[in-house]
Amino acid sequence: MNKIFQLFELKYVCSSMRQIIAFGIILLCLGANAQEVKLISVESLDNMIAEKGDQVKVYNFWASWCGPCVKEMPYFEELNSSKSADVVFISLDFPEDMGKAQKLIEKKSIQSDTYLLNSTNYDEYIPKISEAWSGAIPATLFVSPSGKKYFYEKAFEKSELEQVVKSLASK
Repeated sequence: MNKIFQLFELKYVCSSMRQIIAFGIILLCLGANAQEVKLISVESLDNMIAEKGDQVKVYNFWASWCGPCVKEMPYFEELNSSKSADVVFISLDFPEDMGKAQKLIEKKSIQSDTYLLNSTNYDEYIPKISEAWSGAIPATLFVSPSGKKYFYEKAFEKSELEQVVKSLASK
């Protein structure tokens, strides 16, 4: 009877280990589909913003420690997935904290292009994005197909974000 109990216990442990391993593999696969966070210079970001396109371009400025930023990320991601706009995430985490930004991107399964601004000189990049920007985040720069810029220093709700993009699509 004792041997039967030991065999049952061993089978249960092996079954549990298989489940844990399978769960781990699933988590790795989900994160593996996320975009890789790449460093970008202020100059390269300026050039990217200046490029004209066929649709609205959206540059969302965020940080891994910013709750409202993280909350709105799925709305921007859905916008990009639906091809309503070309969304680019720009992390303002410190370059040495790139791993934190990458973890969040993986957790959220973000597919949109994602960069980490390789500058901590706020006086250099804030006025280049918008003279109206105080530096607070979340912040978003919209660029219409004609190249006109629209800046918002606020968190977006999904419907409001969709409305802004829709209104800029023909401008």
